[in-house]
Amino acid sequence: MTKKVDNRTFLTWLTVALILASMWIFKAYLHYILVAAVLALSTSHLFSGFTRLLENNRKQGFIHNNREFLGALFMTIVFLVMLFVPLLYFISMTYDRAATLDIAQLKTTLTAMIDRAVALLNNIHLLKEPLERLKDEGLSFISGPAIDAAFDATVGFARGIGDLLIQIIWILVFYFLLNAYSSKILQFLAELMPISYGHQTYLYRECTGTVAVVFYGTLFNMVAQGLAFGLLMIFVGDYNPFYLGVLAGFCSVIPIVGAALVYVPVVALELFSGNLVNGLIILAFAWVVMGFLIDNILRMFFIGFLKKIFGFEYRMNEILILLAILAGIASVGFWGIIIGPSVLALTLAAANLYSMGNNLDEL
Repeated sequence: MTKKVDNRTFLTWLTVALILASMWIFKAYLHYILVAAVLALSTSHLFSGFTRLLENNRKQGFIHNNREFLGALFMTIVFLVMLFVPLLYFISMTYDRAATLDIAQLKTTLTAMIDRAVALLNNIHLLKEPLERLKDEGLSFISGPAIDAAFDATVGFARGIGDLLIQIIWILVFYFLLNAYSSKILQFLAELMPISYGHQTYLYRECTGTVAVVFYGTLFNMVAQGLAFGLLMIFVGDYNPFYLGVLAGFCSVIPIVGAALVYVPVVALELFSGNLVNGLIILAFAWVVMGFLIDNILRMFFIGFLKKIFGFEYRMNEILILLAILAGIASVGFWGIIIGPSVLALTLAAANLYSMGNNLDEL
């Protein structure tokens, strides 16, 4: 009996030590592993549905026996096409445009825009003095080194997105591995956790439900708003619709401001160029279609549709989710969009378990 206890204690400490050693070895990749794990949780419903579809295959052959591997491969390819390809296009186009950009012409255009804005509002007597001060400050800003610094910052931002591509590659590698061995990993964690199966199921359900809502909602916003703005740019103005659509899609994931980072400069450019109708059309489309219809109505219909198919649910307040996203971005950067809500969801679920005890009916 003592021998068995000693063996158990030794194996426990050995396992803990080896896990810590593995974490030390992979410390440069822990951030990628964490993001990949949260992504795997957020898409677990889709992955399970796809593997069940392969499992129902009557032929007990390669597809049936390797359904988790094929499911992981399918999910990874989907992410690769949806994230890597548009980002690669955006970076290549940004570098191409930056290489051909004439700084002197840009300064001349900005000066003309300021003069035109002052001329339009100069008839308002109360705004005359503030406009003159703003004009002087704007002209000194343009003639100074700030524009060159802003250009260098833009190029640096594009390089930063290039680093994001490398991050995405590593994240997709770990995402594939976590999905391919998901059943074994979950079984190991279930045996390791000293709580009942019902409590484990509750924690898993709460975390995956909340993260799935955030992930699918963000993904829908990104695709729908980018597609809508790109289609609008085909008919309005002389722009590259695909480039602006991709840019609007990625900017839409930024909380609060969203795609306004793209359409506000376009509207300003149209207005200062004298295209009042085009500017108003873009502004109205952005507010009504992108800001209201897609972000508030179609997104909720889309999430409701997915909830019916996959059966996930969430109970966290929308304001808490937004705060978790903002806190996650402030703490870990871009990927905090999904890491923040997942951490908060687990925290609230654990607090509920502690308050309810073993009474699972109240959960």
